[in-house]
Amino acid sequence: MYKFSGGPLASSIKVSLNLLDSTVRRDCSTMKKLSSSEANFERVFGLIGKHMEMLKLNILKPEWRLSVLPIVVFALIGFMPILTAFSVRKYYDLLEIIVECLTQACTGMQVFIRSYFYLCQRDLCRQIVKEMREQRLSYGADQNERMEQLFQRATKRMLFFYRLIYAMYCGSFFFLLGPLIMPDPRKSSLPLAFRIPFLPPDENVLYWCLNYMHHIMLNVIGVHHLAPMDGIVILALISTCTRIGALQQMLEEFDEQISVSEWQQTDHLEPYLDRVIELHSDMKRFAGLVNCTFQMHFFAIFTMICLIICMCLNVIASQPKNSIYPLMMASISQLLVVCLFGNILLITNDRLPASIYGIQWYRLTIAQQKKVLFLLANSQPDIEMSAVFMPVNMTSFVTVGRCYKS
Repeated sequence: MYKFSGGPLASSIKVSLNLLDSTVRRDCSTMKKLSSSEANFERVFGLIGKHMEMLKLNILKPEWRLSVLPIVVFALIGFMPILTAFSVRKYYDLLEIIVECLTQACTGMQVFIRSYFYLCQRDLCRQIVKEMREQRLSYGADQNERMEQLFQRATKRMLFFYRLIYAMYCGSFFFLLGPLIMPDPRKSSLPLAFRIPFLPPDENVLYWCLNYMHHIMLNVIGVHHLAPMDGIVILALISTCTRIGALQQMLEEFDEQISVSEWQQTDHLEPYLDRVIELHSDMKRFAGLVNCTFQMHFFAIFTMICLIICMCLNVIASQPKNSIYPLMMASISQLLVVCLFGNILLITNDRLPASIYGIQWYRLTIAQQKKVLFLLANSQPDIEMSAVFMPVNMTSFVTVGRCYKS
């Protein structure tokens, strides 16, 4: 605050400086919000990059190249079918253990199938991340405080949900407590129904420790292989929903501008309407890119998790006291999260036509009304993710649940 004493000139200067001071404070506050929004976004991708770095698979870096550790990881993943065959042969007379082994092998198969994300989809992943970083500027969040608040809330949701997803995946580490909670002599009190060939864990303590370390390693690979991948999927879905929300906000602002304009004297609003149409078209293109990139991932998730749930229920039916519950819950949670966000996208896009029709389109010029009509028609088809044979939404999740209930 500035203090002056004197005549009218001093009072005028004082008022001017106070106004300048309040403007500076308001601008500083806006900059803090901008920084917070960008910081949240960088923080979430920093977390994803950190978890990818655990296996040296941080493909978000353009300079990433295959190194020794990723080759070892992919070799271990490729070894899973041999490991499964060896374990099934070992436990051929124990049906429950064979089913448990095959259940865990399905998780390994999902990791194996989806490995092409790191090997072949690096450029698509970087493109999606780049577009998510640039979207707040595309919608003018750096110049519109309301729009910035929208993206700030979105980045907070991204950060929260990725942390939640990672925590849920880390719940699978409870498998490693199996020997302490429910030791099973048939598996040599190991967490998983796997044993390294020619290293029988029931022969001596060293072999048991090597097998136990192998189980820990498999779990670490599974968590840090799938969690970042599914995190990017969920973030892309949240980003698409945010774009739709930004379009709705732009339509509200457009309606406000129509209200203060003369009846059908809205030629000056033409650039704003064109921008809304262009951003809507870009949003649909981005949603198509996400669906095209992750369609086979959704297919692998549905296929493998359906098999996992089926085999887990068979194991539980024959042996209720079993350490397979965490794996089944982790699998159901993975399917639930993917379907939930696919459903949220479907619902969010379903509200857009009402927002378009809700503007005072009758006050626009005839040419502008035709543009709004095309925009309305283009917004009505559903935007949904596909798992090849079924849509990714809560209806599909409930359908899977009902199949096993019956």
